[in-house]
Amino acid sequence: MASTNEPKIWETFVRRPTDLAEGAETPLVLRDLNPGRRKYGMRHVVAIVSQKKEDLPQMDILRVRTVVGILLPEPRGIKILHELPIELPGQAYRDFFTALRAAAEKRE
Repeated sequence: MASTNEPKIWETFVRRPTDLAEGAETPLVLRDLNPGRRKYGMRHVVAIVSQKKEDLPQMDILRVRTVVGILLPEPRGIKILHELPIELPGQAYRDFFTALRAAAEKRE
């Protein structure tokens, strides 16, 4: 089991790597890769992502995959600012990323 001082490891899927704005608040879906009962659990969050894992204090590790599952070579740093509801409003089989952005804007 990881100690509380160790950074947590998260994974997200994006259409394009440029969708992760450097240093900006970004709505994301994260999958928990940490050992334990919550491994592979999903969270909707607003977070700040950085290419350099050392940029922000207490930054966790983010592994990024394309929507078809290809793991990008360099992990990034992530700091979760707040959580979004697990159930997002919207119509089934529509653009999920649009619904995620709308939920983030609604919270602000």
